Amino acid sequence: MSPPDGAVLAATVTVTAALSFVPVAVYFDLFSTLVKVGKPVTSQQITDTRNVDRSPEEIEQSPLWLVNLVEDDVYEANSITRHMHSLPSAQHGALHFTTEPMFSGAFLMRKLIDSKFEYPFKALDTPTQYGYMLLGEHELAKEHTYSIMSRQGRMDSFNQFMVGKFGKFGKMPERVKALGYDLDSAVTGTQSPVVWVDIGGGRGEMLLELKEAYPCLDTSALVLQEFNPDIGSVPEVTQMEWNFQSETPQPVKGALNYSLTHIFHNLPDLDALELMQKVSRAMAPYSRLIIQEFTKNKAYGKMHATMITLYGGRLRASSEWKRLAALCGLKVTFEAYPAAGEGLIEMKKL
Repeated sequence: MSPPDGAVLAATVTVTAALSFVPVAVYFDLFSTLVKVGKPVTSQQITDTRNVDRSPEEIEQSPLWLVNLVEDDVYEANSITRHMHSLPSAQHGALHFTTEPMFSGAFLMRKLIDSKFEYPFKALDTPTQYGYMLLGEHELAKEHTYSIMSRQGRMDSFNQFMVGKFGKFGKMPERVKALGYDLDSAVTGTQSPVVWVDIGGGRGEMLLELKEAYPCLDTSALVLQEFNPDIGSVPEVTQMEWNFQSETPQPVKGALNYSLTHIFHNLPDLDALELMQKVSRAMAPYSRLIIQEFTKNKAYGKMHATMITLYGGRLRASSEWKRLAALCGLKVTFEAYPAAGEGLIEMKKL
């Protein structure tokens, strides 16, 4: 029997405050503690287990001591808890999505009212910047959300999240082939020695997966472009600094493939158009632009809202990709939009 509509509504709209406790649980490593214990335990047993590895000072300062334990309360790791323990990036993701978006969402309606519902948001004028402006943090209010995270020491955790995210839908080569994409043709072209330019490719995970599937690709064939000082050195690829939001054009001309994964969803339409035009100008007639993003559908509605509030970005549908492509002298030559996981959009020169 389904619960009453009122109960469903209450459970939906009260989730925000509950999610605000996720960073607390991550901080005290409670998810991994439950998995390590491996059986149903009470709050007191969880506390005792954690205290084994903590100094007397940490125990004394712990906010866990500021609440009374409920009698007979028992907790046990479930499949999601075990997933978070086995994939550390998932805990960093939980921390991110219950920190930055929680802050930004709190100022969404206030910003819309005060701006007479000016929308869509610009990258430097989202509810995030508006919130810091209202709090008197005027320097932070001038910064992009990623820059704010960097100044607050949050980017290392975010980068760790991006390594494995909440879980991957297979390695990139197998995943895109399962969508019906002819990756072999994309990789084995001979028109350029540069096979793959991964723009904003983080710590190079996708390029390393590509090299694993195609061992013949040498270091010079795989170019990792980043503008994140916390990335560090990545073996077996050519690292190159490029800030695609600057006035600097794409430095690699005529590569076989230019790839952007989970980049465009961070960008407002005008910024997305500008980036796509930069890549288009660098492309040769044989080049491909390969975009991997989540599908704009019901399953990713919350992700769509998150991109709006944090960056002024959005997920995009097929018609939107085709419109952007046409404005950049490109055409969509392949597209796949799975219900879950990254879709793939390929574009070539008109």
